[in-house]
Amino acid sequence: MVFSKDKALRYEEWFVNNNHIFGSEVETIRSLITPYRKGIEIGVGTGLFASSFGILNGIEPCKYMAQKAIERGINVINGYAEYLPFPDNNFDFVLMVTVDCFLSDLQKAFHEINRILMCEGFFIIAFLDKSTTLGNIYQEKKASNEFYKGANFHAGNEIKDMLLKTDFNIVDMKQTVFNLQNEPQLIKDNIGEGLFAVIRAEKRLST
Repeated sequence: MVFSKDKALRYEEWFVNNNHIFGSEVETIRSLITPYRKGIEIGVGTGLFASSFGILNGIEPCKYMAQKAIERGINVINGYAEYLPFPDNNFDFVLMVTVDCFLSDLQKAFHEINRILMCEGFFIIAFLDKSTTLGNIYQEKKASNEFYKGANFHAGNEIKDMLLKTDFNIVDMKQTVFNLQNEPQLIKDNIGEGLFAVIRAEKRLST
């Protein structure tokens, strides 16, 4: 989904108005990040997440979102997750945050991420888990939500199965956002309860 200029501004405002939820999401992702040399966020948006982790590279198809990310010091390339404009084995960390639901071909995107990862590289995907209580609410109300209208949310098992299918090994999982109050949220192991699910996967070594 490519946002208009006004929608991009409203997207940014949501995180400002829900700063405690955003902070909990950031800390959940941070708990799964280990030191890396060269990272990229796929669907970098306005750069809020990438800048929180020192990620200097991003892919983003929306020019209005990309401009905000550039202002945050991120090198943004116009592109899509299914067709990443990078050579093989180019990054040791790839991040994707709540982008899966907008992709036209999730399997192709995961294959592309695997391709650009170095052998020791890791992929962290954060997504809205539709199998959770809040996920069901999002699913039911997405038609009236300006950001998620037309989105295809995934359940945790769907994401895990796709990671395994595209030559990743699942290493760890965390979850947060157990209510929609703008307050600090718990961070728990595994997934299946919290709306905001995070999985760390590593590129499977060829045998």
